[in-house]
Amino acid sequence: MKKIIKIVLIVCICIGAGIGYIFYYFMWDTQSVKKGEQLRSVESPEGNYIANIYHGTGGATVDFSTIVEIEKKDSEKKKNIYFQYHCEDVKLKWISEEEVEIDHKKMNIFRDVYDYRH
Repeated sequence: MKKIIKIVLIVCICIGAGIGYIFYYFMWDTQSVKKGEQLRSVESPEGNYIANIYHGTGGATVDFSTIVEIEKKDSEKKKNIYFQYHCEDVKLKWISEEEVEIDHKKMNIFRDVYDYRH
């Protein structure tokens, strides 16, 4: 009987962890957002980074969105730092090599992430 209880407990923990990961992936992780069509790219003042702006379309059931991805020029590193729903485009301006202003929100490209969901 103790073995059955342990097996049931392990199965429940695995199912809970799987559900938790799926929830995190779809609700909190901005890196999992589908980008869609690239609108334009804006280079940083010193030219080390590029801000790529994408217009995301979710199909018939989901409205459009805007995603801003920061790309380091000399490597393959990319990071989504901005995700706004029901937004067709954004105003983006580099303040410095580490800071960008997106729709009046100042953000550090290494620390800050804006996601309308939270």
